[in-house]
Formats: sequence, structure tokens, C-alpha cells
Amino acid sequence: MPNKNDKTPILHRIVDIGAKKQFSSAEIRYLRVTNITSLLGTVFMATWMIIAFYLTDNSIVYGSNGLMGLLFLLVWVFNWKGWRVLAATWLNVSSFIGVLVFLYLLGYSSGVAAVYFILIIIPYMTFSQKVRKAAHGFSILACLSLIVTVIFQSSLSPHFDVMDPYLLQAVNLSITGFICLTLIWSLSVQIDRSEESLMAEQRKSDGLLHNILPANVIKDLKESGKTTPKRHKNVTILFTDFEGFTELVASIPASTLINELNDIFGRFDDIMEETGVEKIETIGDAYMAACGLEEVNTNHAVNCIIAAQKMLSYLEDRNKSHKIVWRMRVGIHSGSIVAGVVGKKKFAYDLFGDTINTASRIESSGETNKINISSSTYELVKNNFKCLSRGKIFAKGKGELEMYFVE
Repeated sequence: MPNKNDKTPILHRIVDIGAKKQFSSAEIRYLRVTNITSLLGTVFMATWMIIAFYLTDNSIVYGSNGLMGLLFLLVWVFNWKGWRVLAATWLNVSSFIGVLVFLYLLGYSSGVAAVYFILIIIPYMTFSQKVRKAAHGFSILACLSLIVTVIFQSSLSPHFDVMDPYLLQAVNLSITGFICLTLIWSLSVQIDRSEESLMAEQRKSDGLLHNILPANVIKDLKESGKTTPKRHKNVTILFTDFEGFTELVASIPASTLINELNDIFGRFDDIMEETGVEKIETIGDAYMAACGLEEVNTNHAVNCIIAAQKMLSYLEDRNKSHKIVWRMRVGIHSGSIVAGVVGKKKFAYDLFGDTINTASRIESSGETNKINISSSTYELVKNNFKCLSRGKIFAKGKGELEMYFVE
């Protein structure tokens, strides 16, 4: 919106009189068209005032046009005050008064009845949806007035026969056509801007959705408003958490903690994207990701290990230049899971099944700065990475599990 210090052209400032930052694109559109129509009405009356001044010495003819022009200017005042409904109402009332004054002074032969067609469409361009009944009322009134004017045209003789009827018709019809063209053009521009704004907002919302949900889930939600849970037989889960996180939380300011995690997890997100792994969620200091959800992927376990290696490498480099040293455990397990969206509000895409629990236990049974994998993951990656068998390690709730360190 324009402000006192900007260098916006004067015409743009006039069009934006009364506009507020909190207005929706639709409200802005109605307000601008109202201001534009008021400006056109003022120009219409000013043009006739000048013509009448040179063609007649009758002050009533050109004086009435000047007065009507001032009535249109009040629309800007009402919009500036924030009285949107009053501004639109006053604009439509002033337009009616203008046509009636012209009919009284110059008669039906002046061609001013053509302005009724503008009066039929103006209400829908100036009254917002909240007061649509007022638009209906003014538009119907304009239609009825046009019909009555045409029926009784023979009775509408000029009270001040001071100008050539052909000149009157030429000027009135020309200005009316110009006003129609200007209104249609300005409305189309406002609609285009609204659509561009909506498309920009749509892109933002789509971007946010893609940061929260997988693409196939977003597609289902958009098309049907719901998504069906799916079972994935070959998926690899990656779990990480930081050693000594609880003690660290108690020893540093909250803002520092959040900034540190935001920096680290932000880089982790980039790594997931680089390696084709899907971030699922973060819970405190825990980071959970999976590969093999979107489509059949025979390299899901390999991708997760590559991602884990990049994560550890990033932390190693970061620790060299930061005061707070982060040490992370990584656990990776492969198997079948069920994936879906739970809840009606604040949708959360989550994974379910014993594979998730096992991956969590593999992570908690690991060591800092090492990648601990299960036997099922080992079978998938043994030809790609050198691994060191740890034998069977007891995992809480799972008993003894075969585990390996990726070297």
C-alpha cells in the first residue's frame, strides 16, 4: 500500500485511497474499482462542465455538472475514512443523480440514458460480496430506470434546450464508451493481479505441504480430501540422536539451542534431498528419515547409509568451528512398514510397524559418530560397504539383535 514517503505516481495513490495492508485481494479490487469509477465520474462531469461553459451562458447547466463532480469526489473521502460500504453506496447514488439531472436539463435526446448500462454493472464491481444484496438492489433499480426512461422518452424534453442534440449524443455516447472501456480494462488488470497473488500463495502453500508431506499423499489429499494408508515392504529407516542432549539443554540458553538445532537439522534436510531420502519427523534431538516410500527403490538401504555418512561428516566439520560439540549416534534398519496420515487437523505423516521400533533400538544400541545397522540392512549393503560385525547385541524390548558398524 502507498505511504507518505513513497514515490508512487499520483494516479496510483488516488486508486489506492483507503487501501489497507490487512485487506484481502478481493477487498482491494472492489476498493480500487470504486475509486477508479469515482474518478471517471468526476472526469465525466468536469468534461461536460467545460463544454457547457463554452457553449452556453446558463450557469445552471455547467454549475450542476460542477456540483455533481464534487459529489463523486466524496467517494474518495469515504474510502479514506474506511467507510467502504458508504463509499460504494454514495458512488451509485451519485451516478443515479447525475443521470437524472442530465435527463432533466438536456432531455432524452442527449443520449445520457446510455449511462444506465454502466449503472447496471457498477454495483457488482464496487460492492463486496458481504453486501451483495445492495448490489442486486442498485442493479435492478438501474434496469427499471432504463426501461421507464425508454418508455416515457417522449415526455423527457430538455428544460434547457441550449445545445445541439447531435453534439450531446456524440459526447455522451463517446464518454460512456470510454468509461466502459476503462472500467473493463481496470477490472481485468485487478483480476489478473488477484490471480497472480492467489497463484503465488498457492505456490507457497504447496511448498509448505511438500515440506511436511510426501508428494503422493499431497495428491491424494487434494483430489479426495483423504489418503489411504499404504504398506511398504522394502523400506529402510534411518534414526539419529545426540549424545548428552539432556545435559546440554540444561546448560545453554533456549535460543542458542534452537538456533543450533535449526542449523544442524536444516543441513540434514538438504542431505536427505541430495540422497533421495525422505525426512519423516524430528522429535526433540531425534531425526527420523526413510527411503523407499515414494516408489520401488532397490537402493533404499544404500541411500540411507550415504545420507548418514554425509551427516556425520558435516557434524565433524562443523564441530571444528563451533563451541558446542555435537556427537551423534546413527541407527539403520530395513523392513516393511505402514505409512499414512493420522488426525483431522494439523496433518502428520507417520510410519508404523515393528521396523520403526527396531530401527530406534538399533540407533540407541550404537556408538557416537558411527553408523550402526541391522542384519537385514547389512544383507542389502554388504556388497557396497565394508562392515564390521558386532555380533549379537541386547536391545531393550527386542532381545539380542545382530548388528554391524559401517566402516
